[in-house]
Amino acid sequence: MMFRRPFTDGLAALLMMAGCCLTAAAAPPATIRRLPPEGLDPAVLAAQLDDADRQAWEEVPARLELLRQRLAGLTFADEKARAEIEVFLKAVDHAIAGNEWWQPKDLERASWALDMAAERLGQIEAGTASWRTQTGLLPLGFRSQLDGTVQPYGLWIPEGLDITRPVPLWIWLHGRGDKETDLAFLHGRAHKLPEFQPVDAIVLLPFGRYCNGWKGPGMVDVFEAIAAAGTVWPIDPDRIVLAGFSMGGAGAWNIGARRTDRFCAVHGGAGFVDTRRYLGIDPATVPAYEALLWSTTDVPPVARNLLNLPAIAYSGELDRQRAASEIMVETLAAEGRELPHVIGAGMPHKYDTASKQRIGEFLARATAAGRPRLPSTVTMTTTTLADSRLHWVEAIGMAEHFRAARIDASRQTTPRGGEVTVTTSNITALTLHDMPPGVVVTIDGSELPEARDRGTSITLAREGLVAEGTWRRIAPEDLPPLRKRPGLTGPIDDAFNAPFIVVGPTGAGLHPTVDAFVTQEMAHFRNRWHDLFRGELPVVPAEDVTESMIREKHLVLFGDPQSNPLIARVLTGLPLAWNQTAVAVGSGPQPVATGAAASHVPVMIHPNPLAPPTPHDPGRYVVLNSGITFREDDDVSNARQTPKLPDWALVDIKTAPDGKQPGRITAAGCCDALWRIGAP
Repeated sequence: MMFRRPFTDGLAALLMMAGCCLTAAAAPPATIRRLPPEGLDPAVLAAQLDDADRQAWEEVPARLELLRQRLAGLTFADEKARAEIEVFLKAVDHAIAGNEWWQPKDLERASWALDMAAERLGQIEAGTASWRTQTGLLPLGFRSQLDGTVQPYGLWIPEGLDITRPVPLWIWLHGRGDKETDLAFLHGRAHKLPEFQPVDAIVLLPFGRYCNGWKGPGMVDVFEAIAAAGTVWPIDPDRIVLAGFSMGGAGAWNIGARRTDRFCAVHGGAGFVDTRRYLGIDPATVPAYEALLWSTTDVPPVARNLLNLPAIAYSGELDRQRAASEIMVETLAAEGRELPHVIGAGMPHKYDTASKQRIGEFLARATAAGRPRLPSTVTMTTTTLADSRLHWVEAIGMAEHFRAARIDASRQTTPRGGEVTVTTSNITALTLHDMPPGVVVTIDGSELPEARDRGTSITLAREGLVAEGTWRRIAPEDLPPLRKRPGLTGPIDDAFNAPFIVVGPTGAGLHPTVDAFVTQEMAHFRNRWHDLFRGELPVVPAEDVTESMIREKHLVLFGDPQSNPLIARVLTGLPLAWNQTAVAVGSGPQPVATGAAASHVPVMIHPNPLAPPTPHDPGRYVVLNSGITFREDDDVSNARQTPKLPDWALVDIKTAPDGKQPGRITAAGCCDALWRIGAP
């Protein structure tokens, strides 16, 4: 099966571009809705331009290469400015590589982007960067820690904003736009006003790495963009609003419910919040592990977190996506909270002026109030230790992963120091931060001895880290380092939410059939990361991998123990046996799943034995033979872009990969809380 391959040599692509249509391998036949859509012949589109615009388009290849050379030759006092220039060049390069030309104005945008880059380069060469002090619409970029690529974002800065003090930030998450790739997004950030325009706050418009429902790397992009915005204007961390509509509304509910303490208010318009109900899927028709993993992106299981801050929903009266807001109203009503739900009379999938004004006033009041620094009560629910902390409460152990876990905590000051009362469900360990000395903790009805811990954090755990164990006060060093914990939770897709590198095979492996599968899947991941997540896969040859890389980044390894020396190094530390004859998965004396080595390949996420966890550092992951696990067929709806494989799977490669899976999945499952597979 063939997947399109992006141009990795920009100059070669440029030389091919002028006057001809870029070619690309066909998308998988099973794909229902390709992202991005197939582009048109730029020569045909250029014929529709006037003479001046056509000439500007024809100069794009040479100008892009010249601007690259100028940028490479400059020394920057502040590397952030380099990213704010490079982002325009990257946008054009991605458009060329993916043939992202759908109408004549796309060609004009390429010329515009190079004009923007040239203008900023000229400023740097003159010793200034005045664009960083302008108001109004401002397209920008930052360098992502995930893969080292530049990613776009935008700001809207009202005239006369007082920057002598930190200012509020309103975040607006965009809806789905199949053709809203880097180039169109940046152009929009320079020409299109945001949905809300508060007079006393900056509006941040993240890219979200294009069109993935603001999940995974899309969620990471939001927080990286917040950090980048803070380098341009001073941001008040206690007055950050999160809002969005359609796909952006889904993102606002999901991110707002999972990172609640980062915001002072959340607003979701339309969107989707529940995979089963939105898509009309019977869970019995998908693998049990896939339905279980819906909990990592669905909002209702974690909606209780929204009890901690103001939230407001919107729907058009006639909008088919009104159900999302109604589900949120229903879910919070069951928790005793009345969620304001503004309904635009007679409106389809859009806002009306009166509703937008009412929502803006609600968010302005919440902005003025700000978020509490140290609330006396915290209501927390999570389904994964990837979303582990809310204010001063942090979950660090769960009995059953990917199922709802709950902590309700309250604190009060007493003459002796303080009292904290905690109730839990599905929690086996937790940390209470910012505690006064001498605090008394009562957890699930048991009063624990007075705290004598050094520092301001108290760690509590159930005996044996099991649901029925007795609570006791411990030191973090008393917990087993190798366990599911914040930063080390699975499933496979979690590895791509933090810095990672990819290492491919160095030679022939155990079987030619496996070599072919590995080559194909690594190429598929490279193209997928380029097209859907708008980056370049950080591939490092095995001989260039340093010990610092192993300590600092997740390792994503393609190959087998013979073809990839790093797989050979980690294999003894994994619950996996793999030789010329067979593949066997399991931690105990009897494997959980086996297959012939010539026709089966394991995919897996596990703590990296070369970067083992310590009491205070979760270590890093190693991933075998997998990238993001949702594939092209799931791009038909952002609600379907959810993890499709758990912590491990065995793939029968006699079945060809398609838009749904890499081959036939013969067995798959989750590791237990100690990263074991099957009985120890």
